[in-house]
Amino acid sequence: MKKVLIGLMALGIASSPALAADPIVYPTTSPVVTSSTFDWDRFYLGLSVGSMNDGAQYFGFGGLAGLNMQSGDWVFGLEVQGSAYYDGGTYTGALYDVFGRAGYLVAPEALLYASGGVVFNGTGDTFAGIGGGIEFAVHDDVTFGGEYTYITDGGGATGHVFDAKLRWYFN
Repeated sequence: MKKVLIGLMALGIASSPALAADPIVYPTTSPVVTSSTFDWDRFYLGLSVGSMNDGAQYFGFGGLAGLNMQSGDWVFGLEVQGSAYYDGGTYTGALYDVFGRAGYLVAPEALLYASGGVVFNGTGDTFAGIGGGIEFAVHDDVTFGGEYTYITDGGGATGHVFDAKLRWYFN
């Protein structure tokens, strides 16, 4: 009986496939590369936080709204913004601006732009403003970016505004 059992075991081992010697074959597929689907051609609302320096340093925050139009890699738009400024926790005034924007998509999710327009303060003074910034798409409907603006009244009064902006785009 021992010989029969040993013979059956030997036959079973001999007839089983050699698993260790078989190569493992993985299916091969090409990677799928997709381009950005971020739509710059629409309305947006946003928040800004930053600083202004006109000889003194001020902290500010505000809100903004705008509309972009996209043509290929070029983006053109109009943005309005209002910001309140503080010095050491004391309200010092507000700036309101209406700016045009023209930019180029340096990547599908990155807009480099120039901006310019009119800046008003709470006392009725009017300034010219020119600047630029960069905006990155961080979600299907959200961008984040930074912007610099130089403002002047043409008579010697100047200021420098640095803003970080978060924008929500709507269809």
